[in-house]
Amino acid sequence: MNPTTIIATIHPKMRSQVAEQLRKIQGITYSSPLTGRFDFAIELKAADPKQVYEVIKQVRSITGVTSTRTYTPFEGFANGKNIQPTDALALVLLRVNEQTQALRVLQSMEQYPQVRNAYVVPGEIDILATVYGKNQEEVLSQVSKIDDVDGVWASETLFAYMPKWQ
Repeated sequence: MNPTTIIATIHPKMRSQVAEQLRKIQGITYSSPLTGRFDFAIELKAADPKQVYEVIKQVRSITGVTSTRTYTPFEGFANGKNIQPTDALALVLLRVNEQTQALRVLQSMEQYPQVRNAYVVPGEIDILATVYGKNQEEVLSQVSKIDDVDGVWASETLFAYMPKWQ
């Protein structure tokens, strides 16, 4: 089963309190503050839908969490490589020209070794990917290559900082 990702918006000045509460929730692979229009990324361990729903409810109940968007993938890949604690990490939100092109974009992305995973997801975005590198410049170089994949018409990069692996 592919991991569900929650992207959350947090009340200003509550990041550290939210981060502390997230560390207490079982079923989370990692959580990290983000740069950009969203404040936190939370990746859930693969689990059945009932377990996913329970974790989502716990996240939403944290004081300071003002909104969440949940992306449960139905197609995609993970390269199986372990990210080092010192690596730069980014979530890349992609829109494709047509939904039928999403699988072709995924196939192209599998050729890039720094794409940790990429999944087709329902909702406002078509593909959610995690990209890593030694530093932000390396991540941005990889994102530029992804932006050039035929079928990608829009992307948004959200840098993670201080990811906490659980």
